[in-house]
Amino acid sequence: MENFAVYKDGVSVSEEIFSILAKYSPSGVFDVFASDQHSSYLKLTESYFKHIGVSKKPDDNDVKEVCLRFAKHLGGNTTAALFNHLAYLSPGFRETLGKDVMLIGRLEDTNTESVDGGIGQIARFAVKPEEVAHAVDGFKILVKLNPAHKPSWEKNIEFASAAFEAAKKFKKPLFTETLLFQLPGESKLDFAKRLPEGLIAMAKDFGPLGHFYKTQVPLLWIEDGGKIVQVVSPQVVRDTAKEMEKISPRPMLLLSAAVDFEQYCAQYGIVCDLISGPMCGRAYFKEAFTDPTTKDWDTLEKAFVKIALPRIQTIRRLASAMSQPWWYKFSSMSEKAKSLIKTDGRQMPSVKADFGY
Repeated sequence: MENFAVYKDGVSVSEEIFSILAKYSPSGVFDVFASDQHSSYLKLTESYFKHIGVSKKPDDNDVKEVCLRFAKHLGGNTTAALFNHLAYLSPGFRETLGKDVMLIGRLEDTNTESVDGGIGQIARFAVKPEEVAHAVDGFKILVKLNPAHKPSWEKNIEFASAAFEAAKKFKKPLFTETLLFQLPGESKLDFAKRLPEGLIAMAKDFGPLGHFYKTQVPLLWIEDGGKIVQVVSPQVVRDTAKEMEKISPRPMLLLSAAVDFEQYCAQYGIVCDLISGPMCGRAYFKEAFTDPTTKDWDTLEKAFVKIALPRIQTIRRLASAMSQPWWYKFSSMSEKAKSLIKTDGRQMPSVKADFGY
């Protein structure tokens, strides 16, 4: 039935899509481990090889190795996990990840079509939805945007719209991610200053083109020449997120946009009640690749467990206590839909202790 659940903008959600979300998150908390950053994994793996003294250029097989090793430890630690097709189409990958973690498959190519000297970036599919629908529980796309370049902006709207129609056809939830990118020759500080206005513009046009809207928030600080440069106040971060939340007809998830974990913690805390969860990757785990204990693949895996899992649990507990349920943007839900979810309070996934006030 197409009126199983309906968003505030009138877009309906099928029983199949609602049921997938309810299966993996009946309580409403939707925390996602993002592990689809192929070009970033190549850079991280290159740093790992250099760290352990191996002269090797990382390739796709190395990225698959990392993803498989990380996936083994996600069961019980995250609601959902996002991987690219090199990982999720690998034999046995689903079994490695486990049946209790929702598997979201990245559709877009790492390499965009660069136009007009790089001031526009147009997304394209690495794999078609119909080719991978059997292997995943949901789809994800990323579009890199320059609000001032209308030709690429419109092409990316076409791309996101096509992906959303495919997701509805194949009855898979779509996670649509936008990223304001640094322009050729632009300083990191000048780019960071564009974020508040750019983020609101992106939410307006791309927020409706999926079932979830994955976004960044303004940067509190950047590092420049080893020095910390403050960019905006926490109030600007919150005000920007409030405006995006008002504009977006879909629940928002917060990406890390390559910031360190300390900044991601601060950003998440500032906006935790305006979003429906984290969709974070490198901020959780990037230090594992050059950790002093990392000597080979096995010790890299152990460093991931040591560094990433406590960070994931920190953000997950915050989301459990404060963030919005994934169904809060629905204007109506059928009685059957309501029967699939738990609306009678939350539980914190942590050890409870009371040592006084």
